[in-house]
Amino acid sequence: MMDKKISLTVEEWVVLQEQSPDGAGQIPVWFQVTGGSMMPFVRPFRDNVMIVAVKEEELKVGDIVLFPGKYAGGDYCLHRLYQIDGERVQTFGDGNLRPDHWQPKRQILGKALFIKRGRLTIDCESPRWQKVFRLWNALLPLRPLLLLPFRLMNKLHRLFPRIF
Repeated sequence: MMDKKISLTVEEWVVLQEQSPDGAGQIPVWFQVTGGSMMPFVRPFRDNVMIVAVKEEELKVGDIVLFPGKYAGGDYCLHRLYQIDGERVQTFGDGNLRPDHWQPKRQILGKALFIKRGRLTIDCESPRWQKVFRLWNALLPLRPLLLLPFRLMNKLHRLFPRIF
């Protein structure tokens, strides 16, 4: 099957998942990330993330998941799955200093398989990148200091897009 580039909303993608021919709902879609909460692993307006639908029982700590954001207006959020407790989950943006509120597992719409950064494609399921992600979480107490250069570069990029 030939890859075809189309634009669609997350809501349209969810409907496509439900209507997939095999019923498995595994239609991968590339999304461009617009927020900075997953820095340094996913850069806003520069990186793309391949998302596929995921069943609740397939979720595991460390997955990068897509879910409805807490703000009105159709926002969606891409954060790492931080904790699972029965039928609820807690997420945490790699660029954030505190985890998100607990939410029902059923709100998770999909998970990231790949992050495309220029010529580099990060396989989120690879053992190498899983180790990198675990190390990042282990460095949580140092995160404010480690994120400082990324946050500064992000601000400079917004102020001077042609230079940074």
